[in-house]
Amino acid sequence: MKAAVWLGDNQVEIRDLQIPEIGEEEALLKVRKAGVCVTDFHIISGRLRIGQPPNVQGHEICAEVAKINSHRTDIKIGQRCVVATSLGCGHCDYCREGKQYICNESSEIGYFPHYGGYAEYVKVPVSAIVPIPDSVSDDAAAILESTVCPTESLMRIGVPFGATVFVTGVGPAGIAFMLMSKLMGAGKIICLVRRDSNVEKAFRFGATHVINSSKEDPVEALLKITNGNKADIAVEATGTPSVIEKMPDYTRKGGKIIFYGIPGDNDTVNLPVKKLIVEEMTIYGAVGNTKAWYPLVDMIAAGKLDIGQLVTHRFKLEDINKAFDLYRNHDPELIKAVIEF
Repeated sequence: MKAAVWLGDNQVEIRDLQIPEIGEEEALLKVRKAGVCVTDFHIISGRLRIGQPPNVQGHEICAEVAKINSHRTDIKIGQRCVVATSLGCGHCDYCREGKQYICNESSEIGYFPHYGGYAEYVKVPVSAIVPIPDSVSDDAAAILESTVCPTESLMRIGVPFGATVFVTGVGPAGIAFMLMSKLMGAGKIICLVRRDSNVEKAFRFGATHVINSSKEDPVEALLKITNGNKADIAVEATGTPSVIEKMPDYTRKGGKIIFYGIPGDNDTVNLPVKKLIVEEMTIYGAVGNTKAWYPLVDMIAAGKLDIGQLVTHRFKLEDINKAFDLYRNHDPELIKAVIEF
C-alpha cells in the first residue's frame, strides 16, 4: 500500500508498505479521506515532540471496512465509518470513566507506534469504529475528529443557556468551539482575531461579535460587549503563549477557562495565579475525544451541523507535503485540508 511516512523533521515521503494483518477484534480499513491536522504538521516539523519517526501519522480518518475479525454484529464489510482514535489499557480508573486519553498507557491511532490515516489502509481495534450513515459526507467524516475534541470539552463543563463564550482564533478548533457553543445555547459568542480577513470568517461560523486585536484593545472591547461582565467561558484555541497568558483577563469572576491550543515544547507561559485564585476561576485542559463521536454523527446526519464546509483544500496522498506547506506558509485561505484516496 502507499503511505506517507514521517522520517524526521520536515521529512515525509511516500513509501510502499505492507498492508497490515489484523488479529482478534481488529479491522482493516480502506481509507477514503484523511483530515490534515495542524498537530501533525507541528510534529513532523519538530515543533512538538510527540512520538518518533518513522511513523505514518493521521488521526482524522474517514474509511470503509475492508476486513474484520470480531464478534461485533453491527459492522459489515463496506461499512463507512470514522475512527475514535484514543486508545487505553481498558481496565484502569481513567478507562472505566471513558477517559482513555489520559490513561497511563494511553496511545492514539496516527501517533507512534500506531500507523494512522495517511495511508491507503489502516488497522484499528473494532471498538474504535464509529459507523456513519450515507447522510454524513466523506468531507465531514474526515474532519470529524477535529470537532469531537472541542465538543467534548464543552460537554464536560456545560454551556449554560444564554452564556457568553469567548473564543480565540478562527482555526478549525476555534470554529468548532463557536459552532458547538451556538448549538448548546450560548447567547453571545465573541471571537478574538488579529487580521481583517478573519472577521468575516468568524461571523460566518457562529460569532455574534468579533474583536480585532490589531484595531482595538480586546479587554476594553469585551467589557463594552458584555456590559462589564466579561465571559462566562473563555476558550483558548491558538496555542500562542501571549494569547494564553491573557485568558484570565477575558474571564469573569467565577468563570471557566478552557485551554485547548497546545504551545510548543520550548514555549514559556506565565499565568496570573493570584488573579485565578482570588477571582475563583476554574481552568480546564482539553484533549479528550471519547463521548462526542456518536452525538456529533447524529447531529450531522440530521442536518443540524455542517462541518464539511470547513474543508477548503484537497490533495492526493502523493501531494501531502503541499498540504503541510499550507500550515508552514500560514495560508490565510486554509481552514481544513483533506487527503483524498
